[in-house]
Amino acid sequence: MRFALCYASVAVVEAPKRDDRQVELARARGVVKRFGAVEAVRDVTCAFRSGEIHAVCGENGAGKSTLLKLVAGMTVPDAGEVTVGGAPLAPHTSREAIRRGVAMVLQHFALVPAFTVLENIVLGAEPTRAFGVLDLAAARARAATIARDLGADLPLDARLETLGLGDRQRTEIARALFRDARLVILDEPTAVLTKTEAEALYAMLRLLADRGKGVVVVTHKLDEVRAHADVVSVMRRGELVFTRALDRDGGADAQIEAVTAAIMGAATRSRRAAPIPRLNEGRARGASGEVPAPGEALAPGEAPAPGEALGSCEVPAPGEAPAPREVPEAVLVMTDVDVGSGLVGVSLTVRAREIVGVAGVEGNGQKELVALLAGDVAPTRGAVVAGRVAIIREDRQSDGLVLDATLRDNLVLGELGRFTRRGMLDLVALEWEARRRLERSGAVRAATARAGSSTGDAVRDALGGSSTGAMVRAGSSTGAVVRAGSSTGDAVRDALGGSSSGAAARGRSARAAEPSGSASSRGGAPPRDEVADALERSARTLSGGNQQKLIVARALARGASLVVAAQPTRGVDLAASLDIHADLAAAAGRGAGVLVVSADLDELRRLASRIVVLARGRIVGELPPTASDDELGRLMLAVTPSGPAASSDVRVMADGARSRGSSP
Repeated sequence: MRFALCYASVAVVEAPKRDDRQVELARARGVVKRFGAVEAVRDVTCAFRSGEIHAVCGENGAGKSTLLKLVAGMTVPDAGEVTVGGAPLAPHTSREAIRRGVAMVLQHFALVPAFTVLENIVLGAEPTRAFGVLDLAAARARAATIARDLGADLPLDARLETLGLGDRQRTEIARALFRDARLVILDEPTAVLTKTEAEALYAMLRLLADRGKGVVVVTHKLDEVRAHADVVSVMRRGELVFTRALDRDGGADAQIEAVTAAIMGAATRSRRAAPIPRLNEGRARGASGEVPAPGEALAPGEAPAPGEALGSCEVPAPGEAPAPREVPEAVLVMTDVDVGSGLVGVSLTVRAREIVGVAGVEGNGQKELVALLAGDVAPTRGAVVAGRVAIIREDRQSDGLVLDATLRDNLVLGELGRFTRRGMLDLVALEWEARRRLERSGAVRAATARAGSSTGDAVRDALGGSSTGAMVRAGSSTGAVVRAGSSTGDAVRDALGGSSSGAAARGRSARAAEPSGSASSRGGAPPRDEVADALERSARTLSGGNQQKLIVARALARGASLVVAAQPTRGVDLAASLDIHADLAAAAGRGAGVLVVSADLDELRRLASRIVVLARGRIVGELPPTASDDELGRLMLAVTPSGPAASSDVRVMADGARSRGSSP
């Protein structure tokens, strides 16, 4: 027995003996990295070897990505050193790390969408002939060999923007191997992949490890660690607290429990999954074909004045008087809606206090559905009636945040009108609301008012707040479309000052009872404390998971009647996922309708009372949350179940067709 090559000042873990053929490819030795007052990585020593898949786990903001960026030369340590092949990485740059065989595939792909796959693979490492002439034939031959060795059928001449996320991920890996990488580091590689694509990716990574490459994977998914990792390390609050070689032949459950305990620390003993309210459990409710009855139809292409409300959530069936109990329940009614070729003949109803899941293989209309409900696009046919809508965007960095703006600016993005009094911006009210949202989000540890835990309670208090945006959009020739109003806007650009004595931390129950945005209820200007300092940070300084927490807190504080959550826990740790699930359930419990679009089938099963499936832009079926992977998978691939094995709970719409104006 000998000591593992990963340890920290707080933990040294003994590991089983390794194959003598394995060699150390890279090592971080006592590295430290600070961002201002935040110590993101603290005295970490860790080595990565050939022939193994090394998983690095931990909560959001634990320092995982920062550690690996240090190893890949993307970030310079404030103390300690990184060695590659036994020699110091000098100069400490990504170019030098790549030259010496270390490549990192970032969570947000560093590819050029307008370029072909081949052009992306060779970009920055183009082979040349005499006089510097590009040798595309040699590049193509080598790229094809790499793809073949990986078992990947990459279309080298296809533009990257036309490919799915799985092919883009494989292109990134091929790009790393084109540069002769011996150690390939992947940051959350399966966060954007379906379960099938994730399995294919890990098969490729295992092939690389078996051929002597080293593979490092940052992941929050412990089922992936259990199934594929040879070694797992856990980061917590900037320190490496756990490293163990995994034996998948025995004791897997106990090993994963140990990993979970290391990730969450003392919080593991007290944390419980949030109770998720499901309405009509076990009975799938149909996508409604009822024709909405808006208060006033718009002419094609006509847009209402800003702030003007249109339509109603009261949606009676044709020729019927509204039923007192059922009419108020509908917060979204889509009737025979087309959005170009992305959505075709989609009819869907979401009711108050209900969580509806949307499943489907990536690229089958999910983005168009979210864009429609966000008001980014108008339907080319059909009608949509909705209440006030809050959107949790899929791409947090491109669509959800202004990365170089402060946390304060991002927390109130699109809501300046709410804090305007007689034409003047009420900076005190804005500051208090930003503080409240930041504390509830848990996105910045120093700014939370929760004692003893960086993860917070499993079930959060109901979030308050409201939004002033009217939800209106010009309709199509067949009806009116009511949608979310301003989901973006000018960021608050003034730096807020002011100081006050007294503690900033407040109990959650006390905060929930306070009128949102009321300065008088808080006794004047907010104090200058840790929370105020955190609000001055830019969104770019947060980890991806903490950025997501910020977006969720902002969306759910707006008091919307419909919450649309696109991939709400993608790239988020286990504890934060539970918090986000609890927040969505709490929103439904307060009377909102929630539409969750997710590639994670387990997430949909846990949250939703029913799951609709999109395939080729159509709703092809609806299932209860008890549906099996096989049943969901068949619909996602547009394979109609047949014969005695088909579940009686599965409702299939043949090619998505239904009679217009009638229930399916």
